Amino acid sequence: MRKLAIVCLGVVVAAALLTSVSSVLAAKPMDVIARSNGFPSGAHFNLNIHGKKDGFVADPTAIGGCSVFISEYGQSTISYVSNKRSSVTELIALDPYAEAFDGDPALVQLPSDPQGYYVFARIVAKPGNGSTDGEPSSIILVPDPVLQACNDDPLNPDPNFGSYTDCDDALWALGLVTTQGVYEATEAEFVRFASDTTTGKGRSMGTDITGLFLWSGWVCDASLDVSGPEGVPDGVINQYDVPIEYDLIANGGNGNGFIDQAEMDAWLADAAEAGLAVYYENEWVFNIADLVIQDQSLQNDGTKLLQIRFYPVSTTEFVR
Repeated sequence: MRKLAIVCLGVVVAAALLTSVSSVLAAKPMDVIARSNGFPSGAHFNLNIHGKKDGFVADPTAIGGCSVFISEYGQSTISYVSNKRSSVTELIALDPYAEAFDGDPALVQLPSDPQGYYVFARIVAKPGNGSTDGEPSSIILVPDPVLQACNDDPLNPDPNFGSYTDCDDALWALGLVTTQGVYEATEAEFVRFASDTTTGKGRSMGTDITGLFLWSGWVCDASLDVSGPEGVPDGVINQYDVPIEYDLIANGGNGNGFIDQAEMDAWLADAAEAGLAVYYENEWVFNIADLVIQDQSLQNDGTKLLQIRFYPVSTTEFVR
């Protein structure tokens, strides 16, 4: 078993090289004028992120529901998981407590949807000091570009694969995903009750944060990983995996004795043409493999409650 954690170091992809999968959210309306609270209309899943002070006591037996608990001040992590083979139909907090309360990130499972979701969020409640005229509260969300992802074995499917929530559980992990992928939005910040501006005052409005879940990068077949100590695959795809033939002038290389960026791009393009690599452009991140885990760090400064809503693309209506 090999975890999907492969690095395509320094890959810069020209548009002509992309045999890309069309983004499921390509038609996402960018000038949405939604209902008065800033959220789209339609069915959705709720996730409530509660900021708690030090000393908050976690219930080690708690599981389920749609609430997670993070530090009121400082950094916490939420791991989002989605499994295409799972029968889960509701958003569920498998581990509702972040590191400060039980030593590991909170874990939220999101039902798989082939068309993905629009994601909106808003910060509500008063700041951590309980005042609306003192220090404001804020929270910053940043996705981790290093993903866990794995596929079931198509030739010998595992009947238990749908129950897995971590690639370490899988007996087979086929394919490798870049760890230098990028997101459409690298972070999102929410502020509540800033005293010197109008930011965050009045009724809190929903804000589109879908970009935190739209990922671009390469997914490669494990067979491309041929370099490593003593010829053993090392879980990293870089220039050392590229055959030296790509450096030959006769093959379009520059003949300088090592693989450079353009030569690696050519190799990836050939791998894509052979069906051994796929480039995704702004794809719903959980669609790139059967099982995907995305960590998101949250830097909290007094936020009591952040509400996140996941709207299935297939059923969501935008009201202009």
